[in-house]
Amino acid sequence: MINQINSQIQPLGGLLGNQNTQKDELNINSPSFLDVFKSIAGGAAQTQAQKSQDMLDLMLGNVDDLERIGSNMTKAQVALELLVNVRNTTLEAYNEIIKMSI
Repeated sequence: MINQINSQIQPLGGLLGNQNTQKDELNINSPSFLDVFKSIAGGAAQTQAQKSQDMLDLMLGNVDDLERIGSNMTKAQVALELLVNVRNTTLEAYNEIIKMSI
């Protein structure tokens, strides 16, 4: 009876081993949190720079397309809000981890 159970468990062990290998392969290609955060911060910085340039062009009267300026200002606002929300959520998660007892 025990030999029958062991013979059935061994093939399952091989299947589980393959699944772990597949998970490791997927994790290698997925971006880290730091990469995602840097991307969000870089996008926010780019949109803020574009917003500043658009405001300068508007003040100097070098603008013909006010819709583009409005769109760029909205993009900058949304990018900044996203960055702040990700930062706040990260800090909240960090504080929760610190509060956990081992």
